[in-house]
Amino acid sequence: MKLLSIELENFRPYGGRHSISFAQEPGHNVTLVYGTNGGGKTTLLNAFTWALYGHLSADVEQQDRLINNRVWQEARVGDVIEMSVSVEFEHEGRTITARRHLTAEKQGAEQRLPKPQLVLYERDDRGFSKKLDRAQAYIDKVLPQRLSKFFFVNGERIEQLVRKEAYAEIQHAIKTLLGLEQLERALKHLPTAANKLRHQLKSEGANIELAEQLTLRIDAIYKEIEEKKQEKDSLNSEVQHLKDEIELLSARLKSLDGAKQLQMERERLELERDASHESLRKLEEERARVLGDSGYLAFLPELPGKVVAACDALRERGELPAPLKRTFIEDLLEKGECICGAHLSEGSSERAALEDWRARAGLAEVEASWNHLHGAVSGLAERRTGSIEHLLEADRMIGEVSDKERALIEQINEVSLEIQKLPREDVSSIELSRTKMVARLEETIKRLGKLDENLEMLDAEKVQKEEQADKLQVKDENNQRIQRRIAVIKETETALRQILDLLSDSIRRRLDMRIRTLFKQASLKNYEPELTTDFQLEYWERVGNEVMPAPKSTGENMLLSLSFVGAVAQECRDAAQNPNPFFGGVNGEYPIVMDAVFGNLDDDYRRQVAKFLPEMTSQVVVLSSKAQADGVAEDSLHSRVGRQYVITTHTTKSDLADATEKITVNGRDYPYQVLGSSFDGAEFTEVAE
Repeated sequence: MKLLSIELENFRPYGGRHSISFAQEPGHNVTLVYGTNGGGKTTLLNAFTWALYGHLSADVEQQDRLINNRVWQEARVGDVIEMSVSVEFEHEGRTITARRHLTAEKQGAEQRLPKPQLVLYERDDRGFSKKLDRAQAYIDKVLPQRLSKFFFVNGERIEQLVRKEAYAEIQHAIKTLLGLEQLERALKHLPTAANKLRHQLKSEGANIELAEQLTLRIDAIYKEIEEKKQEKDSLNSEVQHLKDEIELLSARLKSLDGAKQLQMERERLELERDASHESLRKLEEERARVLGDSGYLAFLPELPGKVVAACDALRERGELPAPLKRTFIEDLLEKGECICGAHLSEGSSERAALEDWRARAGLAEVEASWNHLHGAVSGLAERRTGSIEHLLEADRMIGEVSDKERALIEQINEVSLEIQKLPREDVSSIELSRTKMVARLEETIKRLGKLDENLEMLDAEKVQKEEQADKLQVKDENNQRIQRRIAVIKETETALRQILDLLSDSIRRRLDMRIRTLFKQASLKNYEPELTTDFQLEYWERVGNEVMPAPKSTGENMLLSLSFVGAVAQECRDAAQNPNPFFGGVNGEYPIVMDAVFGNLDDDYRRQVAKFLPEMTSQVVVLSSKAQADGVAEDSLHSRVGRQYVITTHTTKSDLADATEKITVNGRDYPYQVLGSSFDGAEFTEVAE
């Protein structure tokens, strides 16, 4: 997918028609768009996803007001207004225009808009266009929506990829890359199909009522699990929303005199608290593992000694090992002749003596069992002592870390009280809002934990009921056929789940290697990133032979997240070279459109990110304020820039102090903010070469 152009018509701040064409040359693959904060950069980023998928990001306010405010206000009641976004791109040798549009008739000040429509056109070499069917299905095949967030990126949100909550998002991206949605759908529907078959079972006798009860309960469990999963998704969204709000409030506190140092201190303490909490979790998991593996030893204080004593007593009596083996004596009796040559006739004293020895002779299996038992229990006492010492040490460390975590929480609370006592009303108001948000977040996380426990219990009950239903005794051929079909479905589900896990882990490993390579090229520190088996982006520091979590700065979080995005782009590109993919996944070259990529980075990281971006994929669109890109970032990008634009922001206000009215690009001045304009809005100005 290669972007050719985008055209906005009456879309939010862009009244009238405005278009941008994108750089495409391999050596000059960067399109740089300058815009002031709040001037229309995020709208431009959202224009892509709205045109292709019909949605705006969650941070866009007043999402129902899609039509430019000035155009809407100037229209008379009854006037018809057109609004659209068109994205022209090339994919697999075809030139496609995706146009999402709506036509609205003004009835009043409020925008009551119809559902937007998506149309696709393909243009041939002669310039003629034809309309394509199943427009949305085609777009989703070119670039699935749940993967698009890694190619149309808000730089201020990309750092969320390094958070533990992002594991599901990364896991979904991996499955989408492989085209495993059909496997996921099968795994979702196969259990339902199996239970439908169970409803057809007609067991004999008293089992008829039991079969009906089991299948009805299984249906109810499936329904309850689905409801709780939806509730979990909703709570996860709420958690992320609350974290974003807390982060914004914290940023506001850091921008205010008096509260800045206190907020920075609180953030430092919160990082320490989170690290302590993670250490505590790992220690508790290790303690649980030891208890699971050797906890039973605590209840065997005397048994090992008794077993060893019994073995030793048998040896002292000469019974272990036995002086003669029973098989040897039985062979002599069967032959009827002793090794001394004496005849062993029936009823003879010689034969009776040998038969008496047979009764006292040892069986090899019994001796082996005794020897194995002796060897197994002889080390139990030592293992028991070691396990108890291990558990005591674990308890001691857990206690220390718990105390440290409690102390940090107390310090955090003290800092919060200091912030609340500050004389500035705006600080107190922000802190109060933040405190409420934190309380809501903690409560929501508790609800999530309880929900996870309920889901585990439901899953266990579901498995138990299904096994019980599938083991019902049936005699007639029809019921047996149904049970065989259920067994095949369960085997198929197991096999598909194994395939899904194997393929997911395979691509996870490839992405992990790509992330490490990309990160090493750009990072200023000799740290090691990792995409873990839990689909989390971790960051490690090697000290001697030990590896420990490394602290991540804003710049390192940005590079780590960008490395993941670049790895995804590389995976798509290389997948296009595979003539026989296991499944029809996503493949090809894809552009990356990124807003606010330089954020609050210092010069070193701006330089590294600027060098890194053009190497991520074949086409990059960077949306940045002049202040963020100015200097080292702009210098590093300069040789790779193929096209540049300025978003000129118009405002009817004229009394703004220190507003940047012009910016200089390539030695020329361009309007940046037009004060006292006749309208509020934005337009594109192309930068001359």
